[in-house]
Formats: sequence, C-alpha cells, structure tokens
Amino acid sequence: SERVARNGGLSNRVNDSNMKWFALAAACTALFMAILDNLILNVAIPTISDDLNPSTTQLQWIISAYTLVFASLQITAGGLGDRLGRKKLFLFGIAVFTVTSLVAGFVNSTSMLIVARAVMGFGAAFIMPLSLSLVSAAFPPEERGKALGIWSAVSFSGLAFGPMVGGLVVEYLSWHWIFLINVPVGLFAFVLTMSVVRESKDESGTAATDIPGTVLVTGAIAALTWGLIEAGERGWGETLILMSFAVSAVLFVAFVLVELRTEKPMVPMGFFKSRTFTGANLDAFVVSFFISGLAFSMTMYFQNVHGYSPIRAGFTNLPFVLVMMVAAPLSGSLVNRLGSRLLISIGMVIAGISCFLYLRAEPESSFVSILPAMLVMGLGMGLVFAPLTTAVLNSVSSDKGGVASAVNGAIRETGFAFGVALLGTFISRTYRTDFVNDESIQGISASSEESRSLIDMISEQITAAGRLIQDQARFPGLPQDVRNSIEIASSNGFVNGMHLSFIITGTTLIVSAIVSYFLINERVASAHVDETVRSESERYASAD
Repeated sequence: SERVARNGGLSNRVNDSNMKWFALAAACTALFMAILDNLILNVAIPTISDDLNPSTTQLQWIISAYTLVFASLQITAGGLGDRLGRKKLFLFGIAVFTVTSLVAGFVNSTSMLIVARAVMGFGAAFIMPLSLSLVSAAFPPEERGKALGIWSAVSFSGLAFGPMVGGLVVEYLSWHWIFLINVPVGLFAFVLTMSVVRESKDESGTAATDIPGTVLVTGAIAALTWGLIEAGERGWGETLILMSFAVSAVLFVAFVLVELRTEKPMVPMGFFKSRTFTGANLDAFVVSFFISGLAFSMTMYFQNVHGYSPIRAGFTNLPFVLVMMVAAPLSGSLVNRLGSRLLISIGMVIAGISCFLYLRAEPESSFVSILPAMLVMGLGMGLVFAPLTTAVLNSVSSDKGGVASAVNGAIRETGFAFGVALLGTFISRTYRTDFVNDESIQGISASSEESRSLIDMISEQITAAGRLIQDQARFPGLPQDVRNSIEIASSNGFVNGMHLSFIITGTTLIVSAIVSYFLINERVASAHVDETVRSESERYASAD
C-alpha cells in the first residue's frame, strides 16, 4: 500500500518505493550544511578580523569552537537518537543549527560569534551521525552501498566546497552571509525531513541509559580535541597540552570500565571486538588526517606562495570534488560486487600515490602541474568513502546504527583535528628551520636590529610565508631586493615543510591500506552484521 507525505506537493510523489530516496535527500541536505561549516569560515577570517578586531586566541576559537563541540558530542547524540528516536533528534539538530545560524549572521562581537559557533557545533553533532543512521534505516542492506556512496560524496564534498562558498560570499556579499545562507537550507531540510522520513530507533532493548558513560566519553573527546587544537599554537610539550591529553586518557579508561560494567552501555565494547569495525574506523581516522593536512597546506600554498585570492584558492578544489562526486556513488554500487575491503584498500593506495604526486608543488609550479595529483586524489577518496561507511554500519546490528555512525563521526573529527595539529607542527618546524638557515636570510638578519626583528617575526608565523612580504602597506620601506629574498626563502621553507607532510601522509595511507585489508572481514560485508557484536547485544539484552 502506498504511503504518502501529507505536506504540500509531496503527497502525490512519495510512496513506499521511492520514500527512501527522499529520505536520503533530506539527510544529505542537512549533512551538507553542517559539513560545509567546518571550513567555510576560514577564508573569511581576514574580513572578520577587520570588523571585530579579535585577539589571536579569539580568532583561533572562532574556527575551533565548532570543531570542538561537533567532535565531542557525536557519540552522545547518536546514542540518544538510537534510544529516543533518530528522526526526532535529527530535526532537533537541524532546528538548533538553523536558528543559531540566523543569530550568528547578526552578531557584532567576537565573544558572541564564538558562542554561536559552539552552539552550531552542538546542532551539527546531532545532524551528522543521525543523517547516516537514517539513511541506513531507510535502505535495505542490498541497496545500502549505493545510498552511502551518495551520502559519502555529499559529506566530503561539503569540506571541499566550504572554501569555495566562503570565497564567493566574502567576495560579493559580507561574512555575515556565511551564516545566513544556512537558514533557507535548514528550513528546507527540516520540512523535507518532517514530510518523508520515517521514525526509527533501537528496538533491541539495549539502547544506552548510562549517564556516567555519556559524561565520560564527551569529556574525553573534548579534552583530546582541545589539546590537539591548541597544540599547534602552544607547542606539544606545553604543560596545559600534556595535561589535556592526560585527562583525556584517564576519562577514556574510566569510560571503558564503566561501559564494561553497565547493563545498557552508550557504546557496546563488543563493537571493537569486530575487526571490521576497528579496521574501518582506523581508516576513517587516517583519511581525515590526510584530508585535513592537505586542506591546511594547499590553501596556504595557493594564497601565500602563489598569491591567489580567497575565491580563486577555493576553486582550486573543483577538480578533486568533481572526480570524487563521480567515483563515490560508483564505488557504492560496487560494494556488493567487489566487497568493502578491496575497494577501501585500492582507494587508499591511490590516495597515497596522490600525496607523492603533490610533491610536484613547488614555489614556481603551475596549477596544471598539480592537477594530476588532484584528480588522482579525487579518484582515491571517491573509492574509499562509501565502502568505509558501509563496512562500519554492516559490522553492527541495524539497531545500533546511530551509535556506530556516531563513533565513526567522532573518530573522523578527531582525525581532522589531529592532522591539522601534527602536520601543521611538521610544516611549521621545517619552514622555520629552512627559512632562518637560508644564507640570504642570515645576511639580512645580521644587517640591523630592525631586520633581525622582522626575520624573527616571519620565521615564527607560517602564515607570513610567501608573497605577504610584498605588501607595501604592511611592510613599508623595505628595499625590493630584501623583499624578493624573503619571499623566495619563506616560500621554499613552506614548500619543504609541505612536502614532508605529503610524504608522511602518503606513507601512512598506504600502510593503513595494507593493514585494513587484513582487518576488514569480507564475510561481515556480505552478512551485513558482525556476529561478535550481535552476541554482545544479546548478552546485554538478556542481562538482569
């Protein structure tokens, strides 16, 4: 019998056979909005600085407040969705995100903008994992791979489109519109979800009820993410950073102990007895680590070294996005035929090869010389995303889809923060060492106290690498030959650091591809449920 949505013009279009595709559209619309905000604000930072005059720390937290809350609350949000209703809490996340975006579009102080970004991260923490579990619930296992291919393409294209959309908005409107454009998208996603998505929840009787576990896992991820965000700025050996990592480790250990003793845990520890679940999440961490480091370095490379405008730098991602958006749905449709682990391993090896192709990016390189690396990366990532997500969801029972996808989302966000922090540190240290050891820079530094101060300032700020020294207003009175020497040396230092990050990530991707091939169990991908996790769930369900 036909089911129809009673809202507006959808009533004659939605039925049992196509409702799952409308549900996918609703999930992907909200997801794209939430993922876009990960990077959309980066290109607007100079304009926001001029308008609000934030401190350096405040500027960093305008970006990081979103990531911190987003990463910290995903597991909690996924568990609550499994217990209380995924559609209900997905709508709650959309509403929070949309309303806060409207407020953020009119703020006139730095502190209010940071608070608004944090609350948007709270809404996004409900959107991302529950969008995935709603898709998983809407599609039968034999069609799930194709749907997750589309979901994955939307998810990671949001990261790539962020700088493009941000550049367009800053160029032609104002930074406030970066938030205001979310409002119509959020309203559309809310109405569509209300109309076409069926409610689903964990009916196994093992849905999480432990408040201690919820508090512990949220605190553990928050402490870890805060430490990773601040490590790049403060240094890895700074006392507060080491304390945050120690607190995170203690809270994680306490969380595991609590979950093992709780009748209905937030995260069943049986998940991690599944080699497929563990291997797929390891790959998710490595892939996010790679993407974040690449986005960090290549944005600076195009803007600082080549002098691209923000909008032009944003659109350099277009070749990667186009290839990935073709490859991701294709790989999703191939999951049932070829299996998850083969596609994941092939995709990660291809992505690893793209890292070594990025070594062609030199200070004088043209965009065309870097284009092959972008195309290869798009192919590799497109092959990975859908099988990776499918492997995670198929390794647990369908009732646990919300919390499983939330764990995966939290691991991805942690990998993202870890990549920026660790690879950013490698790039910064290599840049600083190569720059100050350059013979021409040593000569300039020795010429006067003023020159020494200038060189020290540029060596300590990687964002000052490249063509920034040619800004007459910022650095008045410098001879042109001095400007040219500093530009060349700082550009070379930055590129050398960037190359080191490519070598590290390329090697890590290829090693992870080999490890995951032996971890991911193809039988699980065929059976759509890990027996280890199923028996674990049954044990909890039968416990008194």
